[in-house]
Amino acid sequence: MSLTTETDVAVIPNEATPERLDFHQTIRRSTRPCHDEVDALFGQFDLADRSAYADFLSAHAAALIPVEEWLQLASLGLPASPRSNVLRADLLALGRPQPALNPLTWPNREADRWGAAYVIEGSRLGGAMLLRNVPQDYPRAYLGSVHPSGNWRAFLAALQTRANEGGSSWQEDALVAAQRTFTLYRDSAIAMGATLG
Repeated sequence: MSLTTETDVAVIPNEATPERLDFHQTIRRSTRPCHDEVDALFGQFDLADRSAYADFLSAHAAALIPVEEWLQLASLGLPASPRSNVLRADLLALGRPQPALNPLTWPNREADRWGAAYVIEGSRLGGAMLLRNVPQDYPRAYLGSVHPSGNWRAFLAALQTRANEGGSSWQEDALVAAQRTFTLYRDSAIAMGATLG
């Protein structure tokens, strides 16, 4: 699936200032095991094979669509560009029905929404890389839904502001929500045939 959320950022401490991680670096490090597991599961789908690609998109739909419905990106005060509709359109073009979706009953605190948004918005970066493996004649709108220039940096800056304002309990809630979101993707990949280990 390659839910790549960002490139490594070097933090170079000096004697005057101690090393300090931005919150997006903290959340990235904390969710790395979940992230790696999800990448390994979604990496089992052959995106050059039409049926496997449809399975890949179905697994994404089973996770992304409920998260976007629960999250309501606009509620975070950010430019919202949900991908549920383009994902549904790609599945339709492949002749694949939308998978059965279960509404989420997750806690709906602001921190939870930011944690989940970090995962689904970060996955656009991985989608752009995966698009190279999808044949040109396949529907590609979902993986091609990348961030407009500057939007990911703006998202991370807004996340940092909210994390600073919210404090440690807010940050912990956001971390748990990000892990929960990765788990939803993991379970969706397994339901479509990916195997652990």
